[in-house]
Amino acid sequence: MEAKPLKENSIPWWMRIKVHFLLFGIAMSILPLFFLGYLGFTSARQNLQTDIYKQNYNQVSVLARELQDALATIETSLTFTKTATAQALTGSDDTSRQLVLETLMQKEPALKELKVYDANFRSIAQLNRRAGTHSDAPAIAPGPGLSSEAPSSLSDLYFSREGQPEIQLTAAIQDPAEGKLLGYLQGTIELTALIDRYFDFQLGEGKYIFLVDRSGTLIGQTDSALHGHQEDLRQNPAIQDFMAGEAFSAGSQYKNYAGVKVIGAFASLDTPNWGVFIEQPAHEANKPIFEFAFHLIIIAILIMALVMIISISFGLKVVQPIENLESQVRKIILTGDLESHIPIESWDEIGRLVKSFNQLLNSLDQKNENLKNEKELLTTVVDGVGAGMVLLDAEARILWWNTKFAQWFGQPSANLPCEQVIGGEETEGVFLENGRTISVFLQGERRHFRQMYYELSPDNPEQAAYLLLLDDVTQEVEMEARMIETDKMAAIGLLASGVAHEINNPLAIVAAHSEDLLDRLNEEEPGPSQAELKTGFKTVLGQIARCKQITDRLLGFARKRDSGSDLIDIGIASAQTLGLLEHKAKQKHLRVHFQAEDNLFALGNENEWQQVVLNLITNALDASAPGKVIEVRGYREDNKIQFVIQDHGEGIPQNHLKQVFNPFFTTKSPGQGTGLGLYVSYGIIVKMQGDMILESTEGQGTKVTISLPLHKAGEENS
Repeated sequence: MEAKPLKENSIPWWMRIKVHFLLFGIAMSILPLFFLGYLGFTSARQNLQTDIYKQNYNQVSVLARELQDALATIETSLTFTKTATAQALTGSDDTSRQLVLETLMQKEPALKELKVYDANFRSIAQLNRRAGTHSDAPAIAPGPGLSSEAPSSLSDLYFSREGQPEIQLTAAIQDPAEGKLLGYLQGTIELTALIDRYFDFQLGEGKYIFLVDRSGTLIGQTDSALHGHQEDLRQNPAIQDFMAGEAFSAGSQYKNYAGVKVIGAFASLDTPNWGVFIEQPAHEANKPIFEFAFHLIIIAILIMALVMIISISFGLKVVQPIENLESQVRKIILTGDLESHIPIESWDEIGRLVKSFNQLLNSLDQKNENLKNEKELLTTVVDGVGAGMVLLDAEARILWWNTKFAQWFGQPSANLPCEQVIGGEETEGVFLENGRTISVFLQGERRHFRQMYYELSPDNPEQAAYLLLLDDVTQEVEMEARMIETDKMAAIGLLASGVAHEINNPLAIVAAHSEDLLDRLNEEEPGPSQAELKTGFKTVLGQIARCKQITDRLLGFARKRDSGSDLIDIGIASAQTLGLLEHKAKQKHLRVHFQAEDNLFALGNENEWQQVVLNLITNALDASAPGKVIEVRGYREDNKIQFVIQDHGEGIPQNHLKQVFNPFFTTKSPGQGTGLGLYVSYGIIVKMQGDMILESTEGQGTKVTISLPLHKAGEENS
């Protein structure tokens, strides 16, 4: 088959080396920078997020410490004051007491109101920062824990009428000389003023701060929108952590009361047990990261564009000589001129490739000449072989044939079934069976062909599955038929005396009855009765039928039949043959024990099979001594028919076993055999696709085992 020329656009664009170089250049310019940029961006983002968390935590930690210090300062002021002026606060001089209270009020701006109580916690005096304003602060009695080690106590959070968060700090007033409890000094701390004082500093974009107690109650904030979301605020993950007892959070990301994703942190105060929270929307906090990413992307795009341009330029420079080489090769393929050469444009690797390709062209040109010569020689040999050759596909359709096949069957069309082209009588169902001989009428003459087929490797150029060889064996088949006929005539001659004796017995009975009836009819009255006549005639007719049966067996065996194959029952055909040998067995005082299974169907010629049985049984009878038994068995074994003939005669010497299947070889006395029996029988068995094995021990007997393929008709009826 000739190679197909390459088309100009036979290679898809995505498979071209130029595209591969371009894609490689783009990939190598994008992927490394992408991964490096991704790693740099990830690292920078993590660092920036860490800085944001750290900054937020530092801010809330500072605020928590400042609030803690502010409350401690107020506590110190009240505690210091009561030790210095204890008598003035609890004495009867209102002016001195008022002066002390005003001084404390001026010193601590977060104090809204001051109250003085005696030892029984009865009100002595009070001072409100807003003169004339009625106090709405409850009188909260100090806890029992006041002592010299803990001289003050702090009340729980409560809200004033105006809704402002407040707490009360109560300090014990003791006599500095005697240590006697003189009364109590209680200050109301307005938390809003205290918080505003420390929360009033510049926050980042979108940041807000708020203060809550352990119950989640909002105390103060820088975002007024928090007032209306007290319940939502308690669902804040950071507040829930604080309410659960956490002391601080260095930073985390979560959704706030409004469902906005924020970055938050908190720190708690020791006394009172409050928490300071700071939150900032994530998109505001991550602005530096986004700006960094934007600049990184711009720089990466510029670098990738530069690297891409360099890669593409280099790729095109490498690909151009390869494309030139491809165009030159395509030109050589189209013209078929293997003597031409491709010019060498450079002395790099591509130049050396061109030089090697030119050397390859020289080698191919030489091999092409050699192939042409070998093809001519092969064509001469194939055409000169006396056998027909056919290449077949997997479905037995013809792909190629040689001249001899065309001489026999004419020029067939490609892809026709080989069985249809040959059209033999014996091809149906047995086509492509090795060694099978088929008969075909060619130009009015019967021809015989032996077929042999060989499986081929599936990767051959023609996609052929089989090589079929047909050998003309017409002369061989005709010679074999003549030998079979000769052996049959010899067997008939040997049977003639036995058949004649078998016929003589019923003829003698016919003659006796006929003479008796004739004599009685010629006698005087009374003659034989009608019943006696009927009985005599029935006896005569029975013996005549017996004679006819004997002659029919002999004629059936002697009749010349077609050489084709039929479906035969081995058991029935064998039984019919054994009937011809009954007289010979009786003469030699031998007994033939025959046993065969039903439905032993095989493909073959019934007349030829009977000839095989006749030859083998005759040999067994000739080799057996009087009184012996010859065993004949037919049975099924897997998908085979086993037919065994066993005698207990004189056996065959070991030096003759290798010659028993040779034509005209016999161990019998002259005139007793032709030497063709075993040779012809073996040929018939081989033609039936079977096998015959002869085993013999001198002095013990001979065993012949015939193995035949069991036809599917026998399998279906089993």
